[in-house]
Amino acid sequence: MNKTISKLIDLNIIFMFIALLSFNSDLYAQNKSNFKQVEATGRSILIPENIETSRKRALEDAIYIAALKGGANVNGFSAINSNTIINDQSVIKPTNRVLDFKILSETQNKEYLTLKISAIIGSELSKINCKIRPININLFKGSISVDTNVPSELARYTSLWYKKIYKFISKLPNVDTNNFQNRQLDQIVKSSQNPSFDYNAITKGIPTIHPGNYSLVPKIVLTKTNRNNFANYLLTISFDLYKGQKNRLETSKSYNLLINYQLESKFQFLKNISILDIDKIDQNVNNHLLKAINSFFNDIKCIPLEGKLTLNKGELHVDLGSKQGLKQKQIGLVNGIKIQNSMLNDSILIVHTEDVFDNHSTLLPLNDNIKLTNLNNKIVKFVE
Repeated sequence: MNKTISKLIDLNIIFMFIALLSFNSDLYAQNKSNFKQVEATGRSILIPENIETSRKRALEDAIYIAALKGGANVNGFSAINSNTIINDQSVIKPTNRVLDFKILSETQNKEYLTLKISAIIGSELSKINCKIRPININLFKGSISVDTNVPSELARYTSLWYKKIYKFISKLPNVDTNNFQNRQLDQIVKSSQNPSFDYNAITKGIPTIHPGNYSLVPKIVLTKTNRNNFANYLLTISFDLYKGQKNRLETSKSYNLLINYQLESKFQFLKNISILDIDKIDQNVNNHLLKAINSFFNDIKCIPLEGKLTLNKGELHVDLGSKQGLKQKQIGLVNGIKIQNSMLNDSILIVHTEDVFDNHSTLLPLNDNIKLTNLNNKIVKFVE
């Protein structure tokens, strides 16, 4: 008898799991993104003498369905009496929540009140996805610093390693580079202040830097440091990353590599035979450069897209587009806006892209009651 009951339970769980899995397969598939815009329809019994209660229940139903579209956890159990399954219970719980919504339509008939909403669903607001997106970067002239006590052999290779930085970056996938390695970023900024009377601006022109693009200044430093009776040399690769037309410093990172060059000894013979092969040193440095560059650009992908909102002829624009990685219907958050009915935060507004061009896009707020003039000059942060 116990075996029969066990088989019934196992079969019932399997059938229930398959049914629920097929019913919710799209829910799990949509749970990979932090934020998503969905539409959902809710219904409630029409109570003629209390329309507001019917409307509230229909809205709750629509919000629950919208949350389910972001993913769900499914649990279930069976009640058994006299070897017969008499009751199946399943619990479907959303794994995401509705952050904001607006009502698209409301209809009524003799029995039901139906509400259709557009909602933004998501999980943790602070979580940032690091996804592959195009990076537009201008490479400017950096600097080389070599201590006077560095052997000439290493000193000569330092300039070669410096040039390799530009070569490796230009070959990175999803990175569009403009090479200005013979021009200093500081000089470009200075020339931009009064280009009509600046000699460099007149003779060389000024590189175009879009608001959503980056500028990079690499640096390489080689210094001596003695450890464990060896003459060691510390190679430091640094990247200063600037953003936008105002060249605001976004981040600055350094990557160190210790080079064991030769044994420190009073005997010249021992020093000569202990010198590490320069080809091996060169290979180690090239590997270090590749790792440093890949690590740095992977971090750039994790920097959220931010842009400045401007109001132009009744349309809301942002200085970011497809070349910066912006997509259709991508969600953005705007701080500093007072909203009374937002489920996300009373000072955060949700917007989404309407039309995406190369270097700019038009946006629409989810909340139709927001005046676009209140968004002028605000900063929008986009989420994946």
